[in-house]
Amino acid sequence: MNENTLKRIKQYLDSKGIRVSVFEREIGFSNGSFASQLKNDKTIGVDKLEKILRIYTDVNIDWLLTGNGNMLKEDILNEAPAPYNKINKVNPEEAINYKELAESRKETIESLKKIIIYLEDQLAEANQNKG
Repeated sequence: MNENTLKRIKQYLDSKGIRVSVFEREIGFSNGSFASQLKNDKTIGVDKLEKILRIYTDVNIDWLLTGNGNMLKEDILNEAPAPYNKINKVNPEEAINYKELAESRKETIESLKKIIIYLEDQLAEANQNKG
């Protein structure tokens, strides 16, 4: 579990289109802590690693820990539809991760709700000060 493990995790997330903030939330990292560990070449705890492997079941543990082999488990690669299998690898930047897209939109909606509440409060306060 050296510093390269974190870089491989980031590589996996990028290939799947998973934002670091979503990953941190799913694994139980505090906000920004994974990015900080990655930036500072830190290591990852076994508890977090176990959780990653439970949640992201398609990642190849050998690749994750050593860099050897394929990023994804062989059975996943062989069972994947044509655009995602070993013969016809899809460009990760072209792949759409619908779970990530939905999560991102949910975050946007929650942020907008908070802004609306804030603005409604400001408007109510302004109207109170007028009267």
